[in-house]
Amino acid sequence: MTDADPFVHFEDLDSELTQSFIQQADAAAQAEFASSDEYTAVRDDIVTMLQDEQQIPFCQEHRARMYHFYQSAEFPKGVYRVCSATSYRAGLPEWEILFSVADFDSLLNDDVYLQGVAHYVQAPEHVLISLSAGGSDAAYTIEFNLAERKVVEGGFHFPLSKSIISWRDTESVWVCPAWDERQLTQAGYPRQVWLMRRGQSFAEALPILEMAAEGMMVNAWRYLDSQGAPIDLLEAAEGFYHKQYYQVLADFSVKPLGLPDDCELMGYLYGQLLVQLRSDWQRANKSYPAGSLVAVKLHKGELGAAELIFLPTETQAIENIETTRRFVLVSILDNVHSRLLAWHFADSRWQEITLPNLPEGALEITDQPWGGDVVYLAISNFLEPLTLYTLDIHLDELCVMRRQPRQFNPQGMQVRQFNAVAADGTFIPYFHVGKQIGEDTPTIVYVYGGFAMPQLPYYLGSIGRHWLARGYAFVLANVRGGGEFGPLWHQAAQGINKHISVGDLLAVLHDLYKHHRAVAAHTAIQGGSNGGLVVASAFCREPQSMGAMVCEVPLTDMLRYPYLSAGSSWIDEYGNPENSLERPALKLLSPYHNLGDLQHYPPALITTNRHDDRVHPAHALKFYARLRQLKQRVWLAAPDTGGHAGGGTQENTAAELALIMNFLYKTIVNNDSI
Repeated sequence: MTDADPFVHFEDLDSELTQSFIQQADAAAQAEFASSDEYTAVRDDIVTMLQDEQQIPFCQEHRARMYHFYQSAEFPKGVYRVCSATSYRAGLPEWEILFSVADFDSLLNDDVYLQGVAHYVQAPEHVLISLSAGGSDAAYTIEFNLAERKVVEGGFHFPLSKSIISWRDTESVWVCPAWDERQLTQAGYPRQVWLMRRGQSFAEALPILEMAAEGMMVNAWRYLDSQGAPIDLLEAAEGFYHKQYYQVLADFSVKPLGLPDDCELMGYLYGQLLVQLRSDWQRANKSYPAGSLVAVKLHKGELGAAELIFLPTETQAIENIETTRRFVLVSILDNVHSRLLAWHFADSRWQEITLPNLPEGALEITDQPWGGDVVYLAISNFLEPLTLYTLDIHLDELCVMRRQPRQFNPQGMQVRQFNAVAADGTFIPYFHVGKQIGEDTPTIVYVYGGFAMPQLPYYLGSIGRHWLARGYAFVLANVRGGGEFGPLWHQAAQGINKHISVGDLLAVLHDLYKHHRAVAAHTAIQGGSNGGLVVASAFCREPQSMGAMVCEVPLTDMLRYPYLSAGSSWIDEYGNPENSLERPALKLLSPYHNLGDLQHYPPALITTNRHDDRVHPAHALKFYARLRQLKQRVWLAAPDTGGHAGGGTQENTAAELALIMNFLYKTIVNNDSI
């Protein structure tokens, strides 16, 4: 295939040709995989599980009140509700509905879904509601008063856009606007920062910072410090991993902070910035290694003394950082297993403290109520459902709050961790889950491998219920490009080396087959977004190494990706096709450009969502069209609603999962000649 693009017209989503093509393709996929009794049974069962009233209601706690977004058959778009912390902890929550998402459809004259609710933590009845249009990243922002249960008249309301709005205090907000082309970077994100006070129009707001349109995006926020005064910070990102930080001073001037341009600010406590390093930082004759967490004193834009808090080993990586009233919590991965650590600032230095023993599993900090030392922890593993804990760090107390009901019987199932060997000799870990391990066992191999995001052993839920319970197997591949082992693990498969993620996935497949844990005919590879790129590239490189592919909301055209939707924001991750050194590597990686005329490919299911404004649907459409042109067995699922993260209702989610399951049943389980 030459650089001339025969399907470039699919980049125009509004054209009748594109719309007709999507509708016909989706109808064919629905007819093939969503019309059987088995599909209906799986879909309805998943809906039932999602709407089970015994599911844990994950909440935000503010001033002893628990706020929860709830969806059900009665409220498919969901409601935002509240109960007292006392009734929640007693297991008998007395819910009051604060607003219904569906009510905003008529107000905004649009089909909207809840994207988020931002409380001002010191006065939590003040919220900014983000309402996505059709599931897209673009959203309306509405100020709502929860005490009065109504939209604030003349409040902080902003039009549909990818704007970033955040509370400064109850009377002002930081606004990074994105509803006018003049406000946007080339990636379609905000490039201006404004301070807007209550009662002002946007024209009356105070401009603070503007970056060049060639950058990626700006952001602004306020850090509250329970041990001192708040600070206002700005971020101007040139790319995904390179940014400049500024402090907004009392006179609203901005002062650049002398931090490394590839670090991440993770918190602020005791007047110190918590900085996670991606590369070594040499400062004041002292070196702070890549991957470490460093605390740096800050005073009026000037950095003071720095102290190393935590340095991961070769098998470790920092996953998340949270501050409480008096402590810094760090969740780490150690050989892809979660651990939790904590530090307290005393006697002018950071001192590690001992925490209660936690169960094995993937750990997530789900909430940290402002002003205290309690955190909510969700812990699960492949076979054990989520348990919600409260951890009071100050009192050294760990309590069980809720246990998620089982979705499948794990009896006879095992979790094993193996290592494949990549082409360069690197060990690539992967988890194998199932009752059986052998060549006749249908096996899903799931991968992501990008943006330093680790893939963890979370509870498998619907997969466990509709795949593992049938005696089939699931494999999670921890390939390079992810964040399982710190910055170097990610950087090894970044830019012109992105192909290494693909090689690692193929190494996992080869290891499965070499040790008779699976065979290609009964193995499907699956990934979404960046993972969709990885599986599609592996599919093109070695189609004989798999029996099917599920490629969800993928990137596939790596020569045009920077010009589609938010694509230019990912140049740090993939490289630039306009760079003469990087373009050849991108062309070799690009699935769309590596489909061979004489090649035979296994069955493929590609998905996209018509409201996806992050990864442009043209990636999926063009890849599908090219495979159709080659007369391959390929289907495209593209529902009317949903964005990059999927559907907006539980029914939408269940329908997509059931369709994928049915595709897998027909291909790698039954080997139907579809």
